[in-house]
Formats: sequence, C-alpha cells, structure tokens
Amino acid sequence: MSDPIFRGGGSLRRAISIFGVIGVLLALQLPPAGNASAQEPPPKLPPLQVVVLVDESGSLSEADVVQEKEAARTIVFSALAPGSVVSIVGFGSSDGPGQSAVQVACPPAPLDNAQSRDSLAKCVGDLHRRTPQEGDGTDHVAALQQALAFVGAAQPEKKVVFLLTDGKLDVSNSPSWGDTPARRNGAATAKVGGVLTDLDRAGAQVWPLGFGAVNDALRGFAKGRSCTPAAVDPHEQIARSPEELASAVQEAFSSASCVKYGPRQTGNVPKGGSTELTVDIPAVASYASILVYKRDPRVQVEYLAPGASKPAPAVGGSDFEFAGQTTETESLRISDPEPGKWTIRLSSADVPAQDVAATVAYQAAVKAYLTVSPPQPAPGQTVDVDMQVWARGRAVVDTSTLQSLTFTLTLTGSPGFPAQPVTLADPDHDGTFGGQVKVPADASGDLTFSGQVTGIGIGGDTRVLSTKVQNGVAAVQGQILFDSNRAAVTPGGTISGTVSVTNNSGRPAPLRLEIAAPSPGTTLTVDPAVVQALPGVTKVPFTLRFGEGTARGTNAATLRLVKESGPPDLIAERLFTTDVAPEPGIWEKLFWLWAGLAVLVAVAVVFAVVKIRARREKVSVRGLKAQLVWNGSVSFELEPPNPRLKSFVFVVHDAFTGPQLQPANAGDPGAYQVRRAGSQLSLTPPGQQPMVLAPGSRHDLGRDRALVVLDERGAGDGLLDGDPVTPVSYSPFDGPAGSDSPSTYTDPFTDAPAPWRADAGFDSPRADPDPGDPFTDDPFGRAPEENASPANGSSGGPSRGSVPFDAGAYADPNNPFS
Repeated sequence: MSDPIFRGGGSLRRAISIFGVIGVLLALQLPPAGNASAQEPPPKLPPLQVVVLVDESGSLSEADVVQEKEAARTIVFSALAPGSVVSIVGFGSSDGPGQSAVQVACPPAPLDNAQSRDSLAKCVGDLHRRTPQEGDGTDHVAALQQALAFVGAAQPEKKVVFLLTDGKLDVSNSPSWGDTPARRNGAATAKVGGVLTDLDRAGAQVWPLGFGAVNDALRGFAKGRSCTPAAVDPHEQIARSPEELASAVQEAFSSASCVKYGPRQTGNVPKGGSTELTVDIPAVASYASILVYKRDPRVQVEYLAPGASKPAPAVGGSDFEFAGQTTETESLRISDPEPGKWTIRLSSADVPAQDVAATVAYQAAVKAYLTVSPPQPAPGQTVDVDMQVWARGRAVVDTSTLQSLTFTLTLTGSPGFPAQPVTLADPDHDGTFGGQVKVPADASGDLTFSGQVTGIGIGGDTRVLSTKVQNGVAAVQGQILFDSNRAAVTPGGTISGTVSVTNNSGRPAPLRLEIAAPSPGTTLTVDPAVVQALPGVTKVPFTLRFGEGTARGTNAATLRLVKESGPPDLIAERLFTTDVAPEPGIWEKLFWLWAGLAVLVAVAVVFAVVKIRARREKVSVRGLKAQLVWNGSVSFELEPPNPRLKSFVFVVHDAFTGPQLQPANAGDPGAYQVRRAGSQLSLTPPGQQPMVLAPGSRHDLGRDRALVVLDERGAGDGLLDGDPVTPVSYSPFDGPAGSDSPSTYTDPFTDAPAPWRADAGFDSPRADPDPGDPFTDDPFGRAPEENASPANGSSGGPSRGSVPFDAGAYADPNNPFS
C-alpha cells in the first residue's frame, strides 16, 4: 500500500510537506522508538444505550404486533458495538387493579456475548397484543418515562429510544389520569411533551416508528440529532409492508448509530428444499451482523464466508455470535469479518414454502489522524490541516466508504478567541481530507485543533492536537520530503527522501532524525541519524530501511527531525505508512517476461489454428459439384454432403427415372472419389487408378453418360468442353423439359433409334414412317426382320419394313384387328 497521507495527485501543499503532531499533544514528549507502551489502543466502536418501546395496545392488530417484534429483533441484532446495552419495553395502559401500563420484557442487558443477544431475541417473543383485562390503552407517557429511567445512566454515552406505535394516545380508561376520559387524554397529551424534553436533555435520540393505522401525532415524538451531519435527524417512519418495515427500521437505526446496511436480498425456501442468498461485507468493516428473516423458526440457516467450503464458525472471522436461531429472525455477528460475498443457505424440511430475506449491518472502528503545518503557527498565519481515517490497521481510501463521511476541524485557543470551524474536503480522492484555518492576529498562548470524523458505516473518532502560538520566526525550520510513494516494500526494502533545513541562526545546528511510534512488529532504521544543518539551506538525503523481521502488511511510524541536544525541540515531523509484502517469487519478478511469452504463445496458437484451418479448407471439397450428363443433357447434380472432408465420394445409381448421383456408403465398390490436387481435381473411378481432371472437363462413363465436376473457386465454369447445357428433368412420357420437339425419343426401356432420314426408304432398318406413334416401335428393341416371323414359326404376315407405303392404308402387323 502506498503512503496514504501523500497518495498520488495531491496538491503542492501535500506533495511538499506535512508537518504536525499525530494524535497526541505537541507539548508531550513522545517515547523512544520501539516502546510498546507508545502504541495507542486499537479503535473501538462507541457503545449504545438502546431502549425499544413496543406498543401492545388494542388499537393495533395481531399482524401489526408481529411486525413490531420483527423490528425489535432487527434493532437488537444491529447493535454491533461491544458494551452496548439494550432493553425492550412493552406498553399499554393501566386501567384497573392488577394492570401495569408498562411491562419490561427485556431488562437492560449488555451485549457482551452471544447468550445475551440470543436472550434478547427470545424475550421479544413475549410481546403480544393486550386484551382489555390487561389494559389495552396506549399510555405513551408511562413508556417514555420508563425509557428516561434507563437512559439516565451515565454510560453508554450514546442513547437512542425507538418508539414503535400507531401514535394514538389513549388513557381514557386509566383513572390515574383524571375523572373523565376527555380530561385523562388531555392530561396525558400535555405530559408527553415534558418527558420528551427531558429525554432530549439527557442526550437521547427519539425515533418514532409507525405501525398500523398511524395517527398524525406520531411526528411530534421525534427528538435529538443523528449520529452524523451526513444523516437525517430523528423523524417519524411508517411501516405498512415488510419492505417498508425493513427500510424504516434500517434508516432509523443507521441515522441513530451510524451502522450501515447492505442491500436487502429476498428469496423463497420451498418445502423440503433450500435456497441461497448473498450479502457483501466490505473490507473496512470491523464488525458485521448478518440478519436473516426466515419467518418460521424451523427454517435452518448456514453462513459461508467467501470461498469457504465449511460454514461459520469454522472460518470467516475472529469471533462469532449466533442469536435468535429458535425465533423468526436470527443473526450472526462477526468480529473482523472476512470481506467479500457471504452466502446464506436456508433449508426447510416440513415447513411450508416461505418467503425469506437477508441483509447485513456493518460498522468500522476507526482512528483519525490529524496533522497541521506549520506545527507552531504565528499570529495571523494560515494553517494547513489534514485528516485521515484508519480502519483495521490501514488507511481508508475506498471512495464508496469515504463519500458518506464528514471531516470537521475546530480551532480554539486562549485567551478565548471565537472558535474557528472548517469542513475538510478530499478533492483528489486520495483519502486525505484537507483544509485551511487562520490563527487570529491577536492570538497568543495555547492553540487547540480538534478534528472529528463521523459518517454512516464508521464508529467515528475525535482527535485533539494542542500547540502554542509562535513568538517570532523560528531560527531553524525544516521539511521532510519522500522521493516517491511506493505501493509496497519487501523485508529489507527501503524508502528514500530528503530533509530540507533552513537555518537562520548564524551557526551550525546539529539535528537528529528519529523514528517514533512505530506500529507493532515494525523494525526500522534511518540513515543518516544525524543531520548537520549549516547556516542557510541544507538538503540531506535519507533512507528508511525495514528490517528482515518486519511484520507483513501495513506498517506505520513517524519520522521526526529534532534538535540533537537540549530540550527535544521539534523541527519537522512526517507520518508515513507502507505495505510490507513477502519477497516476490520468480513469477512476480519476471511477470512481464511471462506475460510477453504468454502473448507470443497465444499469437502462435492463433496463427497455427488459422494455418491449419486454411490448409484444411484448401483441400476440402467445399465448392465442388458433380454433374451427370446423359444423352447430352445434365440429368443430375450432387454436392458433397460434408464439404469439410477431403474427398467427395458418390455412385452412379440407375433409377427408374434414369441414372442418378448418390452419396456412397462406406466400402461401396462402385464409388467414385474426387479430391483436390492443387488447382486440378483427382478422380478415382471404381477399381481404377486416380486420374487428373480439370474442373469443368468431361469424363466419359460410357453408355452415353459423362461426369463433370465443377469448382466454384473459379475453375471449371463450363460444361462439355465449354458448351452450356440446360439442366433437364426426365420423364418417361415426354420429351426433355423445355423441348417442343415431339420427335425426341423418350422410351426408357430401349436405346433411342437412329434419327429418321428423309432419303430412307420404308424398307430401311429401323425406319419409322410415323416416329410420333409410340405403337410403331418394338418396345423390346428388335429389328423389323426379327418381327417378321411369329414365335410359332408361321409366316405371320409381312414385316413392317416391307409393307408398301400407302397413304392412309397402314397395317400394323401386331394388331390382330388390322
């Protein structure tokens, strides 16, 4: 982690120097380096005194009281700070003997262990809607007086009262308030304001939460101020649905205590099944409480930390407190939680399907750090002020966390000049909030800088720095500058910088560099330890070296420049932090080499894949088309079934309608195989050796058949030696498609006869006097001479070819009626 105070991009004021005293009085001498007692105690969340007043009157329904109980458990489980004290009070009215307006369901109990939280969750179950025999009116005065008694204790200092009610005061049946119903309600109403004033004086916030048919009087119960200027002050909240209930309770408790809630997640647990919800816990959280609204006590819940295979409490934090597991709402409070996405697994056996929900409440215990420059200002001088907040041992730099925080500083002094307040800002978004405050021109004596950080999600902290007004200009002034802000060092690593000293004393000033208040486990040395400041300006480079045994993680200390002898007069001071990481392995050291090699390998793989694909594509049969030419026309076309293969295999099949091309089966002896051979094609006929075939050229198959293979890649765009052929559809009863010639022979059962010649006589072989008559040709293809004699050996009459032509007197020898 880089130096958080001087994180990159700051103003010139920060880049040059930050002087001052961090978190302790300047007048107090800091102990020597390495003194364990010099370490401040770890930050803590401020404990709360919480009183929950629950209306049990008859003006509420049973469902309203159920919602009140859920709200009460949410408040109990959201009180994260150790040492917080919570009490639950149910109230109605006292209308007769044996009745009490208030019933303390849960007496004030410190939340110091899981048992106390679980006990509070269970006693909430005793709350119920009162009957007339129990006093079902609404005595707000009695309830608020009970709360005043509880918050009257000195500790904890932060006091919050939650009033869960419909706002309808009703003591009309309570004789202690007067002799008539009207006088009774009037007297009680007048008394409410006085009790609220007393609660305000006691420093208590009063948050009214409305349930049921809410009365307009609800808003009058709000008192006090919220935990931070960034949050709204107490006001009425109304819950008309489970969603509004969750939002109202969370907003009220968040503004009251500065606890932050994550988004609410919802789901459904089926009967006999399970479901999972997730919540995110940020790295800044010191404590977190996962709240699960399971609606039925029989629903079982498991909590799994990010990446964990075993549920809590096996892993995920330093301490776990389970509470409310036998109630409708339960929680898991985690100290030092593992940041990230937690999984909540809900399961059911015999429980009917339930709508469930979950959220997380978290808060960071923080420490604020305050520096001023110069550390001892002169009257009328403008002072630069910087503040930073730390949580879990490191500076908070997360923008989403910082944007809800408020940093303020107030300058006071003697002899009592008016306080000088200023709000600090972080325009560079580097986690350091800065501003300026001017010391009054007539100031003298003591000065006190009080810095405070508050906000939703943190416990808040106040840091006080005391100094004195400077009497004249200091003879020796100094600055401590770091050369760079390194993100991390390894054990034995160094941080370098420069000490710049202006000496106006007229003589050499022996100074000393020392390390003060190192964080636990930090071992540091500074070289040089002595700086000899000659008259004028002296600049001396220095090196801070972390020891081999330095603890891993965030390390912090203060580098101070003081006088070598005499009183420890502080010249300059600089807070620095860095992250000490283990020595990087060979992977980390040569990361860019490995990254470069990985890129080269990736490029080589992509290149190889492209080349392989290109090579495969080059020899693939994609784009080929086989054509079967029969009787001078294309009778059939076939494309490869799988164009990615290297070979195109097919057979010539004699079908009823004529020859066809069909994909070959494996091992078919009559298969033709076509492959690419450069720009040519390789054709392997059945049982023959491969031959080279130019795309588009004709390969004779016999029987007036030929094979043509086309290639759409550019070669072979013609058929039959370049002559275009019109594709045809063959019919045994008609001529070729597109042909108007009635003389075209179409008999599929015999070879086509020779064309008729005009000079042929009627006795010429295969002469046909009427080629358009389908009955004049022998369907078995025999010559006329073969038909001259009948099969029984008789003469059978003259042959067709020997019959003299007589127009209109043609006799068919095969027609017994002719």
